[in-house]
Amino acid sequence: MPATAQPSPSAAAPGASSSPDAATGANSSPDASTGASSSAETSSATTFAAANCPGCGEPLRGRVLLSSHDRLMGGPGDFAVLACRACGLASTQPRLRPEQFADYYPQVYYPERAERLSFAERLRLEWIVRLGPYRRLSRLRPGRMLDVGCGSGALLSTFAGHGWSVAGVEPSVEAAARARAAGIEMHNGTLDDAPWQGPTFDAIVFNHSLEHIPDPVASLRQAAALLREGGTLAVAVPNFDCWQRRLFGARWFQLDLPRHLQHMQTHTLAGLFERAGLRPVARTTVSMRPALLLSLQYAAFGRVRWNGRGLRLAAWAMAPLLWALDRFADGDCLHMFAVRRED
Repeated sequence: MPATAQPSPSAAAPGASSSPDAATGANSSPDASTGASSSAETSSATTFAAANCPGCGEPLRGRVLLSSHDRLMGGPGDFAVLACRACGLASTQPRLRPEQFADYYPQVYYPERAERLSFAERLRLEWIVRLGPYRRLSRLRPGRMLDVGCGSGALLSTFAGHGWSVAGVEPSVEAAARARAAGIEMHNGTLDDAPWQGPTFDAIVFNHSLEHIPDPVASLRQAAALLREGGTLAVAVPNFDCWQRRLFGARWFQLDLPRHLQHMQTHTLAGLFERAGLRPVARTTVSMRPALLLSLQYAAFGRVRWNGRGLRLAAWAMAPLLWALDRFADGDCLHMFAVRRED
């Protein structure tokens, strides 16, 4: 989730970025009809031939669900979201090349608002870990934890406060340096060049990073190889099947084209797990507080015009409404947990 809206600290980078405020949808395969008919930008069912699906590797021939431009940074071009006919995973086309990142990523994606977290921010992170979407991990016996795309390490620091030995992977040089300064063991890079070998971790987290990774199955396989016996993998991604995406269509804030390369829901994320040698064991969804207000701005103005402290206060005021709406339909963030498949 981009910096303009993110009320929580995390960090930035094209390969993986993290957001501790994050969870999904029904098991219906996406098709053109799910692309929010209220949006004028929803495309008709059109055959689109690209390279290969990032989820299953089959030739990507699917229907266009949504199309839009870069609303956050105003980068050039238009982008489409396609659903693979073989596995159902929705992905962005065309996909960014490395030399294009500077045009589409803010200099610091998901920046901290301050060097030190406020009391309210620390309290929110404690809720996320102990009572919120990551409570499944907090109930485990503390061990060794890795966060892939950890940003500046706010989520890891919270788990460290609960007895976990923590390490992070982060491609942003600045964010990795800040996490290291906070005492977190850091690898500035990706899982491809990470130093750990074999079963090393009791828990591995992809906290709003998997949607940015070009080959999600390969990264999940690498993570599975690093899990110890009985270890847990936790993934948080925007929920493509949530009620907000259905309502706002191409103006849904968490669509975040073209930075989000994959757009996942329950059954497609479960499919990625299976192909990576992982077995899903639990899921939950929750709506991010500020996302609804930001989607409303996209719908009204085509961009974010109101941000900052006022937005955060308004988002807190709307939290009870979001909680009530999420009781009837899945929230905009999917959290899914898996264990290594032993077969």
